Amino acid sequence: MSYSIRVQFLLLLAGALSTACEPASVTEAENQLGRGGERIAEYVLPVVQDTFKVESLLDSSVVVVTPDSLLGIRLDSRSLVYGVGFFAPFVSFGDSLPIVAFQEIVQDTASDQLDFGDLEDVIRQIDINDARLILSLSNTSDVEAILVDFSLAAAELDATGQLPSPLVYEPPGSPILIPVAEPGTNALRLSANSDTSFTLQGGSLVNLIVHMVLDGRRAAVVGDGILTTDDLTGQIDASDVITVQTELVAVLDFTVPDTGLVFTTNTTQDGLSIKSEEVPQLLQRLERADVLSEVLNSLPFGTELEIAIAPGDLGNDDVFSHPDAVVLAKIVVDTSVVDVSGQLSSAQATTAEFSLVRDEARALLQDRFTASIRVRLMGAETSARRGAVRAGTAVAIRSEARIRLRLGASQ
Repeated sequence: MSYSIRVQFLLLLAGALSTACEPASVTEAENQLGRGGERIAEYVLPVVQDTFKVESLLDSSVVVVTPDSLLGIRLDSRSLVYGVGFFAPFVSFGDSLPIVAFQEIVQDTASDQLDFGDLEDVIRQIDINDARLILSLSNTSDVEAILVDFSLAAAELDATGQLPSPLVYEPPGSPILIPVAEPGTNALRLSANSDTSFTLQGGSLVNLIVHMVLDGRRAAVVGDGILTTDDLTGQIDASDVITVQTELVAVLDFTVPDTGLVFTTNTTQDGLSIKSEEVPQLLQRLERADVLSEVLNSLPFGTELEIAIAPGDLGNDDVFSHPDAVVLAKIVVDTSVVDVSGQLSSAQATTAEFSLVRDEARALLQDRFTASIRVRLMGAETSARRGAVRAGTAVAIRSEARIRLRLGASQ
């Protein structure tokens, strides 16, 4: 990202020649290096001006904002269709039927299924604490259907894409089951010819399915239970179905590893455009060069930032490993305002100033330079490293360099 250079000149010595003109450009400043009394020219140019938002790492088509203003990712939408009339026609009062249906969850970024965008490497490292199972149920029969002990679970399919026999839910021995029932009961009633929707908390199940898929396993969401009815007047015909539509939304409420999560972004800026043969002379006339940075963190994580600068337009190359890179000191933003549930109570701001010695300012004197920000998000101790990301929250950084050069005959 390029920005226009702002140039300010300060007349520091009262004995400067009254006939001397302040340089209107860097080129003119070069021409005045040996003319007139000593004076100081100060140049201010942007190094970084960026806002790091989690939303920017995701495809907008999968971004969801929950009713409680948290940021989520729509992972997948699947239908579990129970052709109950086909398998057990004419079910009526007192009858019961075991039902099982499944759908494989696959990663297909082209259709926005399990698409984490640039966050995929991060998702591999974290545990998702909060996920919403948005269920839409439909009963096409003329009788009230009752689902008893019905739950959603995860299973690994065999090589043919079928459920294993005998059926084993994940993880084996202690499976994660999400009951689908009315509060205080083990059953869910679906009125005749009706549709109903509700949302369940399924963080543990979604976390399991996501990591199974990212690990290359064939994961499926399974609905399993008993179908019955206490309707005395009707029956289920052969064409009747019960459909359970599941939409998985992973909320960005997660626990980060001890080492934190690292993101890097590059921007290319205009330098002072000094001729290469003039750079050594100007470096000798460098009065001082400082980089001033302001950081505002509204993410529920501690933030450590490092800035590296190197000459030229480096695109997305690793600036930190460039042989001519200058790495500024680390900037740390406090995390003490994150509560036990991972919510941030107020944004935190900090400022930092770094001084560059002569050769470290070389990149700023050239036509273009690349600045790279390395952001490390650290879990707060107050929340056991858990953070819940609200929509629109970000780490904003503004950094600029101030270069002061001595002009005139005196050195």
